[in-house]
Parts: sequence; structure tokens; C-alpha cells
Amino acid sequence: MEGKKRKSRLIGQIKNKFSKNIYYRFTAFGVLLSLIPLLSTVGIMKVSTVSLFAYIIIFTIVAMGLNILIGYSGLISLGTAGFVGFGAYGVVYFYGHGIPYEFAALITLLIAALIGIFIGLFSLKVDGVYLAIATLAVGEIFSQVFKKVTWFTNAYGGVHFKFPKLFGVLQLQKSTMFIFLVVMMVLFMFIMYNIVHSRTGRALMAMSRSDSSAQAMGVSVPRYRLIAFIIATLFATTGGILYASFFRYVQPLDWNLMLTLLVLAMVVVGGVKSIIGTFLGVFVIYGVPTLWLEDLFAGTEGIAYIFSGVLIIIVVMFYPNGAVNVFQDFKKLYKKYKNGELKIKVKKGQKANE
Repeated sequence: MEGKKRKSRLIGQIKNKFSKNIYYRFTAFGVLLSLIPLLSTVGIMKVSTVSLFAYIIIFTIVAMGLNILIGYSGLISLGTAGFVGFGAYGVVYFYGHGIPYEFAALITLLIAALIGIFIGLFSLKVDGVYLAIATLAVGEIFSQVFKKVTWFTNAYGGVHFKFPKLFGVLQLQKSTMFIFLVVMMVLFMFIMYNIVHSRTGRALMAMSRSDSSAQAMGVSVPRYRLIAFIIATLFATTGGILYASFFRYVQPLDWNLMLTLLVLAMVVVGGVKSIIGTFLGVFVIYGVPTLWLEDLFAGTEGIAYIFSGVLIIIVVMFYPNGAVNVFQDFKKLYKKYKNGELKIKVKKGQKANE
């Protein structure tokens, strides 16, 4: 009896910690994801599925940055794909010139941050659809650079990379690189959580509702617009760095407007202002068609993406705040069932029919 009590007490303490501490939940989620290469090694999962989840993890980081920009700041950017591509090409270029991986990544991020500051300064002059067009132009400039500037990108020939060596000591391979991706994703989840629950996050929220109201409360709108664009830029560029580090090949046709719109769809479908919802959105937009629907409709090309589009429409119609709310509804139903509320409603209905 004492052993059972201790066990139930321990389980209760663990549940209490997980319910109160978001960092435990993010870490546990990361630990579960890091087991995916092991499942591939023992033959439970395909090798291609590991690459699929690597893509999902990378674009979760990218989408989190756009989520901060759209969800918390009320701003829009259609140049996300350009920054992802710049991050990929930048780290390959600097690492290829003998600069250590960490410094190559840092230089790439600094240059991207400067470009983000420029866009942020420009955003002070325009708003709404004009800002969207301006950021679209930035994305198109990046696209043309990737295609034409051969000394930086090798144009349509693309550039090859190799698994990096961390701190000049730890040589990463496919499985360890995947774990590194997971660590980076969890780290960026921590960063996003701390940003949105800080003074900066509250200022961004005030700014998203009304610039004039935010200014009346003492919020410097120009300053926080710059901060929002820099954050989104750094998240997107980091995603590009990790993409090149894992997939080891970068070519210019990947970084176009379609990719930006997909990232935007990931944010909206998963849940604006939700961290786990962002991961869910990436999984729904990219993972579901690739993981299941393509195999299910293998005989008919393109059907998988039609079903994916229908799924997006359904989520937007019935869960405008994001698919993450589906789990909350299930949780509420389970609590009602556990408390016997659903049974009571059924009995009342039966009595009424009688």
C-alpha cells in the first residue's frame, strides 16, 4: 500500500510540475522528438521520415518568428523565404572560406539583422498592404540574388555543404545533427515564450491592437516595430542555417513566394500566438500530405495536396484561432466525461423525451 501511495504521489508531483512549468513540457517534447533517429535505426521508421521531421523542426523555428511578427505585432512580411535562403547560403559561403561554423552562423545572422533593421525602418513609413508589397519586393530581390550572384550562390548549380563540426571538436552526423535541430527548436521555443511574456511582448501586443493607443501608454512604436522585424529575421535566418546544415544542398528555386505563403499558412492553421500550435501547423501543412496522404493516394498525383488544402479550409472555418484548439476541446470533453457531466446531460434528455 505504501509503495502504491509513493508511486501515485510521484506521478502527481510530475503532473503538477508539467502543468505549471512550460519549460518541462517543451523539454519533454524535445526528448520525444530526439528519439526519431533511434526509431529509424531499429527499422520502425523510414529514413526519409527522419528528414521529413527535420524539415518540420526547421520550419517550426521559421514559423515562430513569423508568428511573433503577425500574431503579436500585427505586422506582415512576405519576404520570409528570402531570409531562410540567405541563412542557408550565408553559412555555406562563410564556412567554405575557413570560418568556424559558429562564427559563420553568427556573421550570417548579423548581416540578416542589419537587413531586418532596414525593413523595420521602412515599415515606419508604410503600413498594411503597402508593407506586404514592400517585404514581397525584398523577397524578390533575394530570389534574384540567389539566381544571378554566382560567386555567392553558384546560381542554378546550387552549393553543397557537409555536416558541420561544432566548436571545432564535435563532428556531427545525420542522427546527431537531428538532435542538434531538436535542441535548437526547444531553445527557440524558450526564447519565444520569454519574449511574448516579457515587457517586449506586452508592448508588441499593445502595438498590434492600436498604434495610437500603444503610444498613449508610453510604448515606442518605431522601436518595437524594429524589434519585431529583427526577431522574425533572426528566426528565419536561423532556420536557413539549420536547413543547409542538415540537408547539405542549397539551390535557388526553393526560396520563393510560395514558401513564404506556406509558412504563413503554417502560422494561421496551427494557431496564431501559440508555440506548440506553430509546430502543429507545420505538421499539418507539410507533414500530413508527405507522411500519409501521398502514400494513400499514390496512384493519383496531386490528390494529396488537394486534401491538404481542404484540411486547411476546414481548420480555418471551424477553428479560426488555430488547430491547437482542437486539443483543448478534447480536453474539455474528457473533463466533462470524467466528472459525469456528459452522462447527466444524456439522462436529462431522456427524461425530457419521456
